[in-house]
Amino acid sequence: MNSLAIIILAAGKGTRMKSAMAKVLHPLGGVPLLSYSLDLAREFNPQKLVVVAGFQGEAVREQFSAPDLTFVDQKEQLGTGHAVQTAVQALTGFQGTVLILCGDVPLLTRETVQRLLHAHQGKNTAVTVLTTILENPGSYGRVFRREDGQLLKIVEEKDLKAGEEDIREINTGIYGVESDFLFSALLSLTDRNAQREYYLTDIVALANSRGEKAGGYVAENPFEVMGINTRADLAKAAQYLRQKINERHLLDGVTLIDPATTYIDREVVIGRDTVIYPNCFLLGKTILGEGCVVEPGCKIQDTRMGKAVIIKASSVMTESILEDGVEVGPFAHLRPQTTLREKSKVGNFVEVKKS
Repeated sequence: MNSLAIIILAAGKGTRMKSAMAKVLHPLGGVPLLSYSLDLAREFNPQKLVVVAGFQGEAVREQFSAPDLTFVDQKEQLGTGHAVQTAVQALTGFQGTVLILCGDVPLLTRETVQRLLHAHQGKNTAVTVLTTILENPGSYGRVFRREDGQLLKIVEEKDLKAGEEDIREINTGIYGVESDFLFSALLSLTDRNAQREYYLTDIVALANSRGEKAGGYVAENPFEVMGINTRADLAKAAQYLRQKINERHLLDGVTLIDPATTYIDREVVIGRDTVIYPNCFLLGKTILGEGCVVEPGCKIQDTRMGKAVIIKASSVMTESILEDGVEVGPFAHLRPQTTLREKSKVGNFVEVKKS
């Protein structure tokens, strides 16, 4: 594989979220949206990893600052093309493939990105766009192909002409681009469009005008490439992710009495032969050992349990440690910095803190 740099676009305010918080900081499965794109990017061990921050950029930097990350600020949100123009300042001297990801597309998998990169590098294209097919394309940009299957152009929804709304292949906002072409094409972008923005999508038409190849790889699962633009989108993503998380635990030997009403965050660890009853929330970095039982209606956050722990109904605990054989509840409350030694018991309607 060629040398790889990755740019993650994370500057948008997310107006449709109707929130004072930057969109990429909204939680999904117990971690901020941006965590998913960063974790995915790191799986590819890129030579450069650049995050474009903007709205609440300081908060984004503070939460995600790491030695392998370079942050750049998009002070004005003038479109995706402008965001990438800002990012390439951090890629001076880089030669290879630039993978462009979106900080608000959390369900994308390593396998799909690998296929995109293989399609891009295997066919010697200047730019390859990850696309998908939607029954109702809505506000997504539409993909136009030539007769030979190469991409001709991408047209944003607000710039579509009559009849073009029926095109079902859409742009996901994820690209593989050769660096030399990208750096050159960015210099040719204009804001002559309905939104008066610099569209990154225009690099596809630019490739055609220069006699370069522009390819498209179709993602089979539209859920993978769903962008989070509204709280409704976030809820759909949470439901999809929750199903995947629960399936993983079931296959690993955990019993979920009712997976539909069991909420488990992404980083929770559960030992085999543990039984989780309905309406339970296992949150944060909680760890449950083997053979535990969590009865209905419990909320457990950032708590570490040993083996054969029994949590009776409607108990709540945060940042606590429970050693092997502990029994808690029902209706107990363990507050932060609580430690319960092996085989100890906390009865009903008891609150414990810093003990």
